[in-house]
Amino acid sequence: MQNSHRITLQLNLQHLRTFQALAQVENFSRAGEQVGLSQSAVSRHISALEDSLGLRLFERVGRRAMLTSAGRVLRARLDALMREADTLPRVVKDLSEGVQGDIRLGACITAANALLAPLLGLYRRKYPEVGLSLQPGSSAGTIESLRRGEIELAFVTSDRLPPEAATLAEIPDELVLIAAPNHKLCIRRALTPRDLSGCDFIQREAASDTRAVVAHWFEAEGIQARNLMGVW
Repeated sequence: MQNSHRITLQLNLQHLRTFQALAQVENFSRAGEQVGLSQSAVSRHISALEDSLGLRLFERVGRRAMLTSAGRVLRARLDALMREADTLPRVVKDLSEGVQGDIRLGACITAANALLAPLLGLYRRKYPEVGLSLQPGSSAGTIESLRRGEIELAFVTSDRLPPEAATLAEIPDELVLIAAPNHKLCIRRALTPRDLSGCDFIQREAASDTRAVVAHWFEAEGIQARNLMGVW
């Protein structure tokens, strides 16, 4: 059975750009300067967008245009969508002329050191016309850079991603316990989680996602471990 109350939205890309500008500066004249329109044209774009959505996006308070709750929701989702729209001309150009351009990458330290070096080498040999730039940092910082549009692709050891980000691939990793040959843990044939209680550990820095995974496992297994040293 078909739904007879289907709603079709027809959104104008220029109207959305005008909305972004007005949401940023909260003034019709200044928004017009940003997008190259008159104040009246900005007003017409916003009115047309509000009519299309059936929602009020701004409240006029004196000379300021303040986002409504609906406007704030639209802005939060629109920033990511418009970044995608901005890449479309480059995608089309790449398809017609061969892959070229620039890619900004971000990666946590673990991924940058252990994973990306051979991958980037292979990519450069396959697509020599593409310029690559890599911004290493923490997983949290890399995710924030992705959210702000400062990078196009992120390699992180975290599952706490912003809702507008899409996971393209997951790479399994393994954490192993390392001890000196004469350590008491190496003398035994089989270990249980209980054997780790009271041991001194050298772990990653406090903000590390790897350390968070280990800490979560320790807590789940009831292990009381002492942190002897943090490694950056």
